[in-house]
Amino acid sequence: MFLLITFDQGYPGKTMKAGDMVRFAKWEEASPYVAASTGWHLVPKKHLGVLLKYDKLMQLAHVLHEGEIHKIRPVFVEKAGKKDFNVEEDA
Repeated sequence: MFLLITFDQGYPGKTMKAGDMVRFAKWEEASPYVAASTGWHLVPKKHLGVLLKYDKLMQLAHVLHEGEIHKIRPVFVEKAGKKDFNVEEDA
């Protein structure tokens, strides 16, 4: 049986492409969730970065964060939204 895994995280209109802002979790921070792979999607994604590339064959997302490129499993990466940016508008 072949299982097709896509990188759209199951949200309509939330597909990611190179150059998108993403929030992600580092592997080191996932230690409480690593025991059971069924809990990986629950890992808090505290960091913001830019998606440089997604390697479909290797199932790796390449994310630029603070001048460093992280290679992360796609389950730890989500497209960033409005709530991730603290923009204060002057009235």
